[in-house]
Amino acid sequence: MTRSIGSLLLAVGMLCSACAWAQNDTGTGTSDNSAPTQPGPKPAFTYPDTSPSLDFLTGSIENSSLTLGIGTGFSYYSNTYGLTTTPNQSWWLFHVTPSIRIQQFLPKLSWHASYSGGFQTYTAQSGAGNPNNNLFSSVAGAGFIWQMARRWQLSGDDNFRHSANPFDSYLTTPGNPTANNPNPVVYTPLTSFTQNFAQMTLTNQLSKTDTLSFNGTANLRNTSTYNVVNSVPFYNLVSYGGRGSYSHQFSPRFSLGAGYDYNSLDFGRGQQRSGIQTISLTSSYVLRPNMTISGWIGPEYTSTKTVVGIPINGQVYYFAEYGSLWSTSLGATFGWRDLRNAVTASFIRSVSDGGGILATTQVNAFNASYRRMITPKLDLGINGRYAHDISITLSSRSFDNFYVTATGNYKFTKSLVATLNYSRLHQAQSSAILLGSSSYDANVVGGSLSYSWNHPLGR
Repeated sequence: MTRSIGSLLLAVGMLCSACAWAQNDTGTGTSDNSAPTQPGPKPAFTYPDTSPSLDFLTGSIENSSLTLGIGTGFSYYSNTYGLTTTPNQSWWLFHVTPSIRIQQFLPKLSWHASYSGGFQTYTAQSGAGNPNNNLFSSVAGAGFIWQMARRWQLSGDDNFRHSANPFDSYLTTPGNPTANNPNPVVYTPLTSFTQNFAQMTLTNQLSKTDTLSFNGTANLRNTSTYNVVNSVPFYNLVSYGGRGSYSHQFSPRFSLGAGYDYNSLDFGRGQQRSGIQTISLTSSYVLRPNMTISGWIGPEYTSTKTVVGIPINGQVYYFAEYGSLWSTSLGATFGWRDLRNAVTASFIRSVSDGGGILATTQVNAFNASYRRMITPKLDLGINGRYAHDISITLSSRSFDNFYVTATGNYKFTKSLVATLNYSRLHQAQSSAILLGSSSYDANVVGGSLSYSWNHPLGR
């Protein structure tokens, strides 16, 4: 599981509009008076910062900037572990996280790189304690956009995260489901973990109304320090996938396309391997300038190989079980926004990674979010998600998750931001592996204060 994830695959196949499942931008707080354009090469990059230059680098990177930041905060967990052996543990977690980010904008190339390393310490208010209370985490990322030619664009991103903090690996704020990531919440065990996700996209804008796109992804999840990982190997995952897509924009409001997806999942170094192929029709329609609906539907074929251990006469013999499944993959996203409000709702049904609790899984997930800008300095938001996952190899094993979180952000200045959040988590699974067969509930309260310093380089 420690294999490098550096080799990134570019997938080819049939073609479709990425806007059919692209997430709506709900963070600008302004209305959009024009129809969304097709994905593809973007105009030359600009950099509006006119503040004085530090002048310690040459003019060749005059449109670059350096950002330094530091954040500190706390979190309270009412029921941390939820294990049958150590129930109802409540903890306080405190952290300090410095960060650095550098980015450069050129007429045909944009790139960025960032790193943050955090120090965390926690104490048990109730329940059993842990002698190793001082932990560290590292988060690194890099990406680029390259305008190869007038109609060709290549982009790539890689995000790496390692944490020794058990809270990081257990309670994760869910994201919006997408076609290639229908289950964005990962329920990894309470231990140190490593994750790396990389993707690369090649786009050709054939004409003003036609777009061709190829996308490749690779994902690593490693939690091998957990003491039951050999018997429950689904937390460790290596996967890769790709998509080829084509889209045609019939009018400023309506686009239609088709695509082919392939995803490979490998749990526990061969404990279970699955190949998932999907052919989908996609569509996007602008109901109003500030209201969009998009979706996809198509057949999905999954082939699976699972290694099963059977005890015979005091010895365990391993056999391979093979299975296949035809299903329907579908999803829809609705987005609306005005000057102060933004609403997003989405539904997805697809075969994917079960997030650690299950292996290859039929995911049914609904996500909704609302955000309101109270004042130019204060905004509030609420996000809710419900997911029902069913194992495709053992239908009696399922997992249900309900997550709701409320967040408030206040900007004292452009560089100084305070955040306060509350989350409620409810989980239930049909058979006991880690969390038990009964339901599990937790409340999380957190707050943070962050400061960032930004300055252009070479100008």
